[in-house]
Amino acid sequence: MDKTLKSEAHSGNAELARDVIQGILKAKKILKMYPPNNPIYIKTADEIYNKFKNFLELNNELSLKISQNEILFNDEEVYYNPEKEDNMALFFFKDGIREITFLRGFSQNEFKDFIGILNADFESTAVEDDLVTLLWERDFEHIKYIATEEFLSDEDYQESRVYVKAEDKAYSDDNFAKAYSDGLKEPIRRASAPVFLGEDDFKYITKEIEEKGIYPQIEKIIALVFELIYQTREDIIFSEVVGFIENIINYCIKNGDFQKVCFILDSIKSFTEDGSLEARNIEILKGAYNVINNKLFIREVGKTLESDLIIEENEFTAFAEHLDKTSIPYLIQLLGELQRIRSRRFVINALTVVGKFDVKTLAEGLHSDKWYVVRNIIVVLGKIADSWSLEYLTKTLTHPDPRVRKEVIKTLAGIGGANMLRHFKNALNDDIVSVRIAAAREMGSIKTEAAKNILLTELAKKDFLLKDFTEKKEFYEAVAHWDDQQVRDFFHTALKKKKFWKKTKNDETRACAAYALGIIGDKESVPYLEKAKHSKNKLLNAFASAALRRLTN
Repeated sequence: MDKTLKSEAHSGNAELARDVIQGILKAKKILKMYPPNNPIYIKTADEIYNKFKNFLELNNELSLKISQNEILFNDEEVYYNPEKEDNMALFFFKDGIREITFLRGFSQNEFKDFIGILNADFESTAVEDDLVTLLWERDFEHIKYIATEEFLSDEDYQESRVYVKAEDKAYSDDNFAKAYSDGLKEPIRRASAPVFLGEDDFKYITKEIEEKGIYPQIEKIIALVFELIYQTREDIIFSEVVGFIENIINYCIKNGDFQKVCFILDSIKSFTEDGSLEARNIEILKGAYNVINNKLFIREVGKTLESDLIIEENEFTAFAEHLDKTSIPYLIQLLGELQRIRSRRFVINALTVVGKFDVKTLAEGLHSDKWYVVRNIIVVLGKIADSWSLEYLTKTLTHPDPRVRKEVIKTLAGIGGANMLRHFKNALNDDIVSVRIAAAREMGSIKTEAAKNILLTELAKKDFLLKDFTEKKEFYEAVAHWDDQQVRDFFHTALKKKKFWKKTKNDETRACAAYALGIIGDKESVPYLEKAKHSKNKLLNAFASAALRRLTN
């Protein structure tokens, strides 16, 4: 898409764009202070929404480019704030948003939901999700945004950051961190002349820990327990030690320390493979390793993910690599129970890791009665992207929720392949306009002759004239991906076509053709555009004028 043309075609008064931005700032400050049924809230919301409405009645969209301290409209600065406090540009920029566009049709309900997201207390431990994630989850029909993963870290704007609660300090103080760093980064090393611990020693250690109720020096406990594994010869004591290892794993999970869990699991694996233990003890030790796959353990993982603990994504992914396919049903169930978007994202990552081992079981999640579970399973299957996952993905194209259908179209496009075209073609006749638009966009990205002909056939249908302007524009924009004579001739014909009946709808189509001709840079269309720009129809006039500016520069 030609962003310059796009901004020109939707250009308007920069002062009006400034007014909209000031309205957003006002909404952030005022609407969070009152409940939705308060007269002040209602009056303010209506006033600010009308700013959007007035702008979008004259322009097809409001596109704002975001940098750290300024917001641009049509490459003109409409907002600037070099300070960190109350900086609207920095608010978006910090979470990776580089451009946000409001489309014609932006509803009052969407406006209220959008402001609600902006007013989320992102500094609170109860709202750990970033702005991009919340926008994605809401799935706005009339808001587009471009985001990058190059987020600014909180440390750029905060002098300090609290990672744990005060009551957890004994577990995570500086001495603990240093001991962990020094003692656990290297594999467990067995002493050349070990000091053997007997049953009385083990009982004494267990008693001390149980009386305290916590593991204040967990790294030392881990080292000691694995020394017991190495030394213990009695079956009863060995089983007790292994049970104790399971307790340590659970303790680390509850504290969100997946790095230590991985260390313990790696150590167990090492013991079971190095031949130092008898076969019966190896099986007992494997039981401790496999405990992470059972339903109760996965539920504990879910509780931790929903807590306010800071969890590093790479550490959780490393933990997920220890799971096996038996955990898949419990992870899917967890996906439907979690309330936080961040928590679901972690589980999606885990399912992506283990789902490839049993795609059939993973695909059972597509039968969930929760649409977001189905959509997230589609995301996972798309990441796995093997022949089995494709088979299950295509079946969801008839899912009753349009959000699911849109997601599977995007996912199939990301996978690619010659067989995708027929699925996109069917989606062009979906009952929901946003699904049809999603299919048209993906067909435009395919750029095959077959895809082009399918789209041109849709544009040529008699009832296409009656479609909403936004949908028609998206279809014309999709066809503009092909810059050949057939496409140019089609656009010329559409631009020149005049009707007495349904004149307004026809002028909308002519405006779309003008827009598309500007995108492909067709200078032969200049005479036709010159005529169109004198039209009394404001939309056609604006689009033809914008295309001419593009072509004559």
